[in-house]
Amino acid sequence: MTEQDPDRQLFEKALGGWRGLLDSGLPAAIFLILYLPSRNLELALYAALAIGVAIFIWRLIRRESLSQVIAGFVGLGISVFITYRTNNAANFFLTGLVTNAIYGAVFAGSIFIKKPLMGYLIGALSGDTKAWLNTPALRRISINLTWFWVGLFSIRLLVQLPLYFNQAVGWLGTARLFMGWPLYLLAVYFTYRIAKTARDTYL
Repeated sequence: MTEQDPDRQLFEKALGGWRGLLDSGLPAAIFLILYLPSRNLELALYAALAIGVAIFIWRLIRRESLSQVIAGFVGLGISVFITYRTNNAANFFLTGLVTNAIYGAVFAGSIFIKKPLMGYLIGALSGDTKAWLNTPALRRISINLTWFWVGLFSIRLLVQLPLYFNQAVGWLGTARLFMGWPLYLLAVYFTYRIAKTARDTYL
């Protein structure tokens, strides 16, 4: 595999997303660690926000891409605001649930309108969108991979929504962490392997 391999480029670009997930996961972990033993909501919120600010500053110093960091920080700010206003610790994880529901709906909707989103995403990242959408075999694979990601978002909701409604903050936070970037990395690797095999077979 050469450095110019578009499938390799796809994998590396997609893996860049794990940093954003890790950046959002660390404040959540700090929130959970501080809140569970103390039940001090304000302390946990301020600590999570402080970690978010520190991550943002660190990325600035390293001159890294800030798009994901900004998105994560905005999401963190919304979570902190909602949780503080409602005085409900479970609401710290509400934005993640809403985000997964939106992503799942968008991915599923793209299939129903016959524009499978993974075909666009893989094609855009590898620089060959037309082949992924116009080659029948690749189009079928795009649909299957899009369903796979719909399943990923759905599993997160199926596990975490009952915990949210039952106010099981400890279990909810733990599920959020383990179903965040570790699951994302596995899903990206699975997508990469399928996309590479399909490209080698049909292009």
